Amino acid sequence: MWGWIHKAPRYCLKIGSQDLAWAEVSRNWRGRRRYRSAVTGLSDGIIRLSPLEPNVLNPGEFQERIRVLAGTAQVTKWTRRVFVPGMPRAVTLILPDLAVRLAVLHLQELPPTYQEREAVIRWRLGQEQLLSLTGAKVFFQVVSTSVLSGERRNTILTVVVQESVLEQYEAICEEAGLLPQQVEVASLALFNMWVRTAGGLNRIKSDFLWVNIADGGFTAFIFHQRELVFIRTKPQGIGVHDEENAEGPQSPWVEKVIEECAASLYACQQHHPGLAVKNMILIGDGERHVGFRDKLERDLGLSVKELGWEDVRHSGAEFAETSSIAALQAVAGVA
Repeated sequence: MWGWIHKAPRYCLKIGSQDLAWAEVSRNWRGRRRYRSAVTGLSDGIIRLSPLEPNVLNPGEFQERIRVLAGTAQVTKWTRRVFVPGMPRAVTLILPDLAVRLAVLHLQELPPTYQEREAVIRWRLGQEQLLSLTGAKVFFQVVSTSVLSGERRNTILTVVVQESVLEQYEAICEEAGLLPQQVEVASLALFNMWVRTAGGLNRIKSDFLWVNIADGGFTAFIFHQRELVFIRTKPQGIGVHDEENAEGPQSPWVEKVIEECAASLYACQQHHPGLAVKNMILIGDGERHVGFRDKLERDLGLSVKELGWEDVRHSGAEFAETSSIAALQAVAGVA
């Protein structure tokens, strides 16, 4: 319908369980990328994350929040731009991990075209009964390619989204004046950003645990011998900002994160006895918990590196402002 859109979107809308985040990218006179971001909270009862059924419970209010945040309802102070009414803006739409299902596959050969690859991946998912594909769309990314025991192996991270979930988000965005041109999932967008700031996976020699804690969910990637071998996503059950959640290293939220990390490492090691994880990359809104990182390192016996705004700034980017982890996720969609 909108055949004039060809380039990667300059705008990104990130959906969260308790907030929406917006980001846009431009270039300054030196050609350096410059990011702007904004976040708005969502009231209880607007959205309920689920990978199986539509998430938005109050479409009218949800759409209005998007309009105000993205500037399609009025000129916002931070964008200071007026957009042509009726002209949609192409965006990258980032869904939270708990709204999709993730799986990892290993394939020796990859067909040459995207359509053929998708067909093979859907077939493998069905054969291994990893995920139900009824009424679902499949997105995927080749995370790494390696040679083990003389055989080439491609590691593929797959994202399965129910059509009813995706279509509801897309319809609301279009009503709000946005056109989702690309769809991503939060952890994959953040992982790709981290890979770029780290200089690529080839520079990382040892096994590691990569964890994203956001939107009431916990997602873990575990790499063994430079391959993604384990994925785990589940609801946390307790939020970092819950009023009843005491601050500090002994809070229920901190203990839950440590428990999930330990369980993920244990489950992975059952299938990969040679796993030797010494490092952990952490993305999460745990700043209000004093001593959180130290407790992670002490209880798990790992060296913990947190991904934040400073890492992205070191890559040469400029920011009009820095903000929360939610904003960082939106920036990952246009970085």
